Amino acid sequence: MIGFVWCVAVGLLSGCSGTRHEQLAELGFARNYLDGYQDGCDSRKEQATTFYNGFRQDPERMQKESKYANGWNDGYEQCYASNQTYH
Repeated sequence: MIGFVWCVAVGLLSGCSGTRHEQLAELGFARNYLDGYQDGCDSRKEQATTFYNGFRQDPERMQKESKYANGWNDGYEQCYASNQTYH
C-alpha cells in the first residue's frame, strides 16, 4: 500500500507510466490529440539529433483536426523541454 501511495505521489511529479503518451491516454485525451502529440514529439526528437527536418506531421489533419494540431504543437514543445541535453 505504501508503494502505491508513493507511486501516486511521485507520479504527479515524474509519472509512473512508461511514457508521456501513456500518461495522456490514461487521463482520457482524444486519440487524434494523442496522434498529434506523438508526431510532434517525434519531430522534435529527430530535429534535436540530426541536421535534417525529419518532421512527422499529417498536413491534412493539421488543417482539418484542431485536436491533432494542438497535440502536435504540445508534443513538439514538451519534447523540446525534456530533450535539452541535445542542445
